[in-house]
This record gives sequence, structure tokens and C-alpha cells, in this order.
Amino acid sequence: MGDEAFTVAVAVNNEDVLQKNLLLSPDLLNRGRNQVTLRRGFSSASLAYNSAIEEAQHDLMIFVHQDVYLPEGWFADLKRSLAFLEDTGANWGVLGCYGSRKGADDGLGRVYTRGVGLHGLHLGRPEPVETLDEIVLVIRKSSGLRFDPNLPHFHLYGPDICMTARTRGMAIYAFQGFCVHNTNQLLILPTEFYTCYRYIRKKWARYLPIHTSCIRISLLNEDFYHRKIYETRLRLLGMETRAVKRAEDPRVFNVGP
Repeated sequence: MGDEAFTVAVAVNNEDVLQKNLLLSPDLLNRGRNQVTLRRGFSSASLAYNSAIEEAQHDLMIFVHQDVYLPEGWFADLKRSLAFLEDTGANWGVLGCYGSRKGADDGLGRVYTRGVGLHGLHLGRPEPVETLDEIVLVIRKSSGLRFDPNLPHFHLYGPDICMTARTRGMAIYAFQGFCVHNTNQLLILPTEFYTCYRYIRKKWARYLPIHTSCIRISLLNEDFYHRKIYETRLRLLGMETRAVKRAEDPRVFNVGP
């Protein structure tokens, strides 16, 4: 597993963000072994990433946000986690850095998110979860897993592919792959997010509730309505624009797990 190569797929809509974040990751190219494929001009993450799967040169694929920084040693942590899953005979479908499940309110997998800081439970070994955050997703091309081409926009495709894997009898794991998500903190989620929420809620109705990193998708929409009330209060107070902006250099947050 030490010489394993990966296809790294990135949906790109901002070249400056890409250059100042993901492309700063020191081991990204793995001395030329890894394939890095940049997906531009797609209307959804699913369409972008499915096209990357078709062109992938390697079986192991990493889907990562353009505003994520992968510090030195990140790929070594991933390889150790993959070796653990292989040694234990786990039938895994999707692997990621930050996962959610019932009762794990702080999330599983220690990461740094701009505007939040360090969060998530540090993991000594990969842990089963229900869904994974989209910052980093790992699959095997040979698994047959694909992103739903009918899921619009760029939200909740992580939980969606995790649910697909689950229905095919494959497990979902979070591993300790510390990374920096150098994002613009959003106090009010975009309309597109709620469009995706409704799509996932209808598609996976028989499996509700579904725990994700940002909201619990449920039959009665409890978290949905709580979130909407919160956002309405922010608007009334004129606070919707008081979010933390992306840092110029994500390496200043490389504080380790």
C-alpha cells in the first residue's frame, strides 16, 4: 500500500482559491504518481465527479474541495487507514475525513474549519459512520459507486453516495486525516442547499432520519425548521454578512489533530 497511487478529483469554480489552498498541499502529486483531474464548468458536483470517474487512471479516487489543504503526511494517514480496512476485511464503500452518526454530535475525525476551528473527535483507527462530509470523499472506481446525476448543485452529495453504498451492503468509515477546510463561513445557507435537502429527503425517505455534518434530515423536518428560524433572526438583525472570510494562507492553521 505504500506506493499506492490515487486519482484526485476537484470541482473548480475559482482558480485563485484552488491555487491558494489545495494546490499548496505538499504531497498532492506524490512525485508524479497521482493523477489530479480538475473539473470545470459543470452544473453539479455529481456530474463533475462522475466525469472524473470515467477518466480516472487509478482505482482509488479522492474527491476533495478546492478550498481544502492537505498537510504533509495526509496521504500516509490515508494509506494506513486503507491498510487497516484491508487487514480487517472491511467491505467499505466510502471513506472520508469527517463523519456523522447518531449520538456523535461533534463529528468523527479531527479537522480544522475556518470560522469553527478545530473540531471532531480524533480517531485512532477508522470508525463506522452513517454519512461523510464532502470536504474529502474516497471511493474505489471498481466498487461501481457513482454520484446521482439527478442531484442538483453542490450540496449533500456526500451523504447521498454514502446512502447508496449502504443500500449495496458497503460500510462507510471516517478516518483520521487531519486537513484544513479554508472556507468562507456561511451563517445563512444558500437556497441551493435546501433544494438538495428536499431531494435527499424524498429520495431516501424510508431511511430517515439521516445524520449529516450540517443538518439532520428527518421526516418532520425538525432541524430544517430550526435552521430556517435561526436564519430569519440573523436577517432581521442584519447579521447575515458577518461571517468569517477565507484566510489567505491555510498553512497557518496546520496545527495538527
